[in-house]
Amino acid sequence: MHIHINREKFLVIKDAQEYNLPKKEFEVLCLLCTIPGKVFSRSAIFQKIWGETSLSKERTVDVHIVNLRKKLGNDLIRTIKGVGYKMTTENVEVKE
Repeated sequence: MHIHINREKFLVIKDAQEYNLPKKEFEVLCLLCTIPGKVFSRSAIFQKIWGETSLSKERTVDVHIVNLRKKLGNDLIRTIKGVGYKMTTENVEVKE
C-alpha cells in the first residue's frame, strides 16, 4: 500500500485514488505519517493539531481517526489500546 500526500494541494492519493480531506483530517494524517510506526498519544495529536486554546475535547481526535478509516480503509491507522494511534505503512511519500 502506497500513500502520497501533497501538502500544497491538500491531496492524498492511496492506491491510485485521490482523496480531498477536510483540513483537520488531513493534518492528523500528515502527523501520523511523519514517523510511520510511531505511536502518537491522543493528547499529543490534540495538542499538535488543535492546540492548547481549542475549545474542542481530546475525543475529537477519535472522531477524525474514524473518519479517516472510513475514507482510507481500516488497515491504515492502528489503535494501540491505552496509548494512541500509529500509521501502519512505511510506504508514505509526503510532498511539501
